[in-house]
Amino acid sequence: MTRIQSWNRVWEVCQGWILAILLMGSAWAASDFDQARKAYEQGDQEAAVAGFERALQGAPGGVGVLYNLGNARFRQGEMGRALAAWRQAQWITPRDPALRHNLDLIRRRLSQAEPPFWKQWLLLLTLDEWAVVAGVLVWVWSSWQIFIRIKPRLADSGSGVRWLLGSVAAVALGGWVTAWILVQQGPNAAIAGKEVPARFGPLEESDIAVNFADGTEVRVEQYRNGWVRVSDAEGRGGWIPGLQVARYHPRIP
Repeated sequence: MTRIQSWNRVWEVCQGWILAILLMGSAWAASDFDQARKAYEQGDQEAAVAGFERALQGAPGGVGVLYNLGNARFRQGEMGRALAAWRQAQWITPRDPALRHNLDLIRRRLSQAEPPFWKQWLLLLTLDEWAVVAGVLVWVWSSWQIFIRIKPRLADSGSGVRWLLGSVAAVALGGWVTAWILVQQGPNAAIAGKEVPARFGPLEESDIAVNFADGTEVRVEQYRNGWVRVSDAEGRGGWIPGLQVARYHPRIP
């Protein structure tokens, strides 16, 4: 019994230390965020960017930090890195009005075409939200199928309900699959640099295939020795240094 009590005491102490470390990390992140906000309001965008990036390390995936980091980058004229920060925030809160306004603003600034309505509608939900909606609707449809088998007399009167539930579930499944394809095949990064040359090979000596403007949305296709191969919506592409690409989402290759 004494040994068990000793281990319980050790576990309680460990829990206390873990909680203390987490609280300290949150406090440091909040402090960095507050200092960055103050620098941003005072017009010191360089200090603001540094502060928001430190806060982001303490609170990865923080929508507020990403939003403000994008604002500071935008004020610095770093269109690609601003776009990347806002796109990362969009993964988490795609329906946020302020974020959508900023993305529309930078789209116009970069003279990018407006996405078709159906694509905007699909991306109003995250992939996780689409999966939940589709999963619930399929479960409801399957449950109704089982129910009318248990109650055969409802087969005729309930056929309309079955058809309606099946159609809605099919639409939700189609929406989830289409959104997944858009994410997997769409741009996953932005060019971070005023005029970035994309070369035919991953070498400084290689000839230039095309020059990309800051903020051009591209898809990262391949990695090699610190270089990445990218292509834009028109199929133009080449190799550029990895530091000149700002990724949208670390989980999506």
